[in-house]
Amino acid sequence: MKAKYILENYDRIIKEIKNPQIIFSNDLAPFLKKSSSQSYLIHQVDFSLRNNEIKYAVRKPIHNLHPRVPKLKFKASESIPEFEQYIPAIVNELNFTNNLASWRWCAKNKNTVYLFQDCEIEDLNQEQRFFLYCYHTLKKENYKIKQIDKERIFKLNSKIKSEEFIHQKQYALENLAQRLVKEINPEKVSKLYQFSDDYDKTDCLKITYIYVQKLQRFIEKEYKNYLNVNAPIPYGSIFAKEFEICKKLEEVKSILLKSNIDPEILKLVYEPLLKIETLNIPGKLTYVEFNYCAKIIKELHKQIEADILTEVAILDCLFYLNFNSLQLFKYLTTNLLQDLELLENNTQKINNLFRILKIYNQKQSGNTVKYKPNLPPIKKQIIGWIEEEIVYLNRIVEQETNQLPTPTHKKEDFKFLTSFSVAQLSFFTKILVETNIINHRIQADVIRFIARNFKTMNTDNIAVESLRTKFHNVESSTKEAVNDKVIEMLKLTKD
Repeated sequence: MKAKYILENYDRIIKEIKNPQIIFSNDLAPFLKKSSSQSYLIHQVDFSLRNNEIKYAVRKPIHNLHPRVPKLKFKASESIPEFEQYIPAIVNELNFTNNLASWRWCAKNKNTVYLFQDCEIEDLNQEQRFFLYCYHTLKKENYKIKQIDKERIFKLNSKIKSEEFIHQKQYALENLAQRLVKEINPEKVSKLYQFSDDYDKTDCLKITYIYVQKLQRFIEKEYKNYLNVNAPIPYGSIFAKEFEICKKLEEVKSILLKSNIDPEILKLVYEPLLKIETLNIPGKLTYVEFNYCAKIIKELHKQIEADILTEVAILDCLFYLNFNSLQLFKYLTTNLLQDLELLENNTQKINNLFRILKIYNQKQSGNTVKYKPNLPPIKKQIIGWIEEEIVYLNRIVEQETNQLPTPTHKKEDFKFLTSFSVAQLSFFTKILVETNIINHRIQADVIRFIARNFKTMNTDNIAVESLRTKFHNVESSTKEAVNDKVIEMLKLTKD
């Protein structure tokens, strides 16, 4: 059975916001009165001291049903006499009659006082009432959706089905969030959480977006193990707060900029740091990308705390966390080539590359998740490159050896005549190598030896390159001919 779409009330509210005439014809006062037994306006007054003179500014009032009110922190007592003496004048200025209920000082800012003025819901204009209606409707709707989700997951009693349900919820919420961001079109992300004094369509869309986000955080908190990690991570994700990523990110960036680290390494490490900053752009960063970049930030932060942030430590960190970007690959291989240039000849280069190959083979990579999912792990990239360099340099050494003139005083050694063709000889040699009958580390040495010491019925001089080509590209007819000889050899073992 197809799961019921439980965001339909969100769609209804968005439709009402876009066409307020639908709801303006209704009396919203009874609904709002059910949300609170009290009705009053809150006037915020901010005091300041300028040139030894006390000044104050009065902000536009908000109703006690406004979404900002739960965040206000009041002091029950401890008034400030030098400011309190101005309250009667402020009351007169605001044309209060007898409906000043009380005032409270702000718990967070001693220079702020809140004046409470009794009012009727009917005294609010239609835009204010509609905004408050949207807020309290969404608040109740979220509570209902959370209860439905909990019941649904409990009844499913299956991890696969639970994952499928949560993935559908993620997708629906993300789509709705993106639609709202597009409609609101804020100058910057912080504007999504700032309401105007006009209580217009945009303010109503903003409160809708905020409550969509609350549902996204609920899903993250309650069903972390069922999340689709390839889905976009919502702005304001609980994980960003839980890991204190933003704080650690700023600390790491600050220390890196003050350090004397190679600019190329800085550029490398800044890539994931800048990527995680796109957390402020809704829909840009997935959970996988966030988790990966967060790991790098936490590792670098540990190095800073341990005072071991060096170029080598950063590169080891990137390698360990499988930072498989082409830029890191280019940086590491360029440095290897520069080191090779200091050596006298190709033989030394080959020996050095074998030593480096051993180091990289033994190097640990502790992260199965890759920075670039479509590229091989950084360890595989580097090892592959080193092996190719060894093959290339071996080929050059072979060519140099083949081009050396044969000393006139030295008589050419004899060669073994084989009934195999060059292709058959090459394939037979390959069998000996792969079965470890010939157990030699460098394949090129074996091929050179066979070419130098064997001849066929058709040629006295076997070209190394020809033997190598046929070593790697074996035709079916060649396999059949060699197979016959191997069977013949096998019969001899039974006599």
